[in-house]
Amino acid sequence: MYRLIGKKEGELLTITEEELKHLKVLRLNLSDRVEVNDLEGNIYEGEILQIDKRKALVKPIKKLEIIQEELNIHLFLCMPNQLSKVDDIIEPISQLGVKILTPVLSRRSAVKQKDVQKKIDKWQRIALQSIKQCKRPFPLTIENPIEIHKIKLDDCLKLVFYEKEKKNTLKSLEVKQEREVSILIGPEGGLEEEEVNLLKREGFIPLSLSRTVLRMEAAVIVAICQAKFKLT
Repeated sequence: MYRLIGKKEGELLTITEEELKHLKVLRLNLSDRVEVNDLEGNIYEGEILQIDKRKALVKPIKKLEIIQEELNIHLFLCMPNQLSKVDDIIEPISQLGVKILTPVLSRRSAVKQKDVQKKIDKWQRIALQSIKQCKRPFPLTIENPIEIHKIKLDDCLKLVFYEKEKKNTLKSLEVKQEREVSILIGPEGGLEEEEVNLLKREGFIPLSLSRTVLRMEAAVIVAICQAKFKLT
């Protein structure tokens, strides 16, 4: 069953703008069943009652159960030189249940804060569309970019995967099941030692991710999967 994003208005669900175009591309018709996410924590199964140029109306039939993630993941991602690489990881990290993505500018980041800021809207659109496929209730939250030395977090498990760390791994780390974890992935060329020491002072634990050096795109997926396997 197809899932759309809409708004609850009175007794009906309203589908407009881009979602209405998507409904028409899918060639959905009157009486067809769809799922509608109102982005307020509710997902409904319903029947299409009306389709016109401006909107479609759906009659909710039942409210669906929402499955909550066992682990809330906050991903701090140092920006690659080609920001288009981030475009390609928004959907997979959404599917893996990452709750928050914070773009990070480190010393070896070759992009400026204003360049990253210009990409936020696009990344948010990708995140919003991805929830229809993976059927999570809320889209990935994408925060404004931050410089690495300004990262300040409340108490939670904080991990930084660092290519020069050869001994400690997430597998060897003695931790209990967690509800929240913050993960930092370094930039192309890696983090500088001074940056790692700064993160350690903020409570981050340096860990090895792989015996080989991974590209950013691979490192993100491996880190998230390891965290979910270990901590849930």
